[in-house]
Amino acid sequence: MLMITPKSTQGLKAIFFACLCIFSLATNAQTDSAEIENEEPRPIAVEAPVDRELLTPMEQDEDDLMKIAPFVISSTTDSAKLASAENLQAKLLEVLGNPASFDHEFANLRMTTVAIAFHPKANVRLFTFNIILKNGVFNQYGVIQRKTKSGIALFSLQDTAQNLPKDYLETPVEHPEWIGGLYYQLFPHKIKRKQYYIVMAFDGHNLNSNRSIIDVLSFENDLPVWGAPIFRDGIEDPSEEMRVVFEYHKSTRILMRYEEEQKTIVFDEVGPPFPAAKGNLYYYIPTGDYSGYKPSKRGIFTKEALDVTDFGQGIPNPTIFR
Repeated sequence: MLMITPKSTQGLKAIFFACLCIFSLATNAQTDSAEIENEEPRPIAVEAPVDRELLTPMEQDEDDLMKIAPFVISSTTDSAKLASAENLQAKLLEVLGNPASFDHEFANLRMTTVAIAFHPKANVRLFTFNIILKNGVFNQYGVIQRKTKSGIALFSLQDTAQNLPKDYLETPVEHPEWIGGLYYQLFPHKIKRKQYYIVMAFDGHNLNSNRSIIDVLSFENDLPVWGAPIFRDGIEDPSEEMRVVFEYHKSTRILMRYEEEQKTIVFDEVGPPFPAAKGNLYYYIPTGDYSGYKPSKRGIFTKEALDVTDFGQGIPNPTIFR
């Protein structure tokens, strides 16, 4: 004799409910499948390939560079990144050797992985890019393009950012060595008829810190020389440094750019967030204060404090290099 107890009744209800759910899901699945089969295919948006026949020769060269440039970042192994970087460097030297390239803006290339520092009154441009290795170290690559009376002069740059001498603020760096970084701004500066180019760069450096660099480019015997004793830390500072380097916490970015109208290099001051971190640059962050390097009549740039309202707020960080 079958005995129906409250517990067995609850069990039957549970079984019935489960069967109902399975039936409902199966019915919905069949309905969805039928709807999908009957649905008309939707067009997929595909970016149209560039018609190279419509491009000028320089635009074709830029297109070739843009096909290589993304792989210096997207490649998954160090060896692939290094190979892509060598290919991009070689292609840059090939393209930039064309005299017509100096007047080509390379606006599309600048939107990839290559930073281009230039000024309308300068006969020099800097093309720089980097790769990030598995250990967090940035390898930097660069090409100087210089327009001369006899044509175009090119200089392939060798990164020494990871092995700087202790006195690098007081020491010039001669070609082919160079303090590597993404160089995003350049402007001409003359002292006693000597032509200099002030340049600004961002260096991802390593796993612990970033660096922002203000350096000076000039030419001796037609070869590049980096650094010039034209930076003073204040009016009372008797010494003049070859370049300025800020190092700070990896998660931090600082503002640093040249303001043409004010003729001032404006930048964020950085410092330790707490007393125990003083001297450990890996902890340094922006303090909220702005300073600037302004040129004297002699052409020497002297650091002075600035009002934070001098240059406005909300302006894109120049380390984006765009």
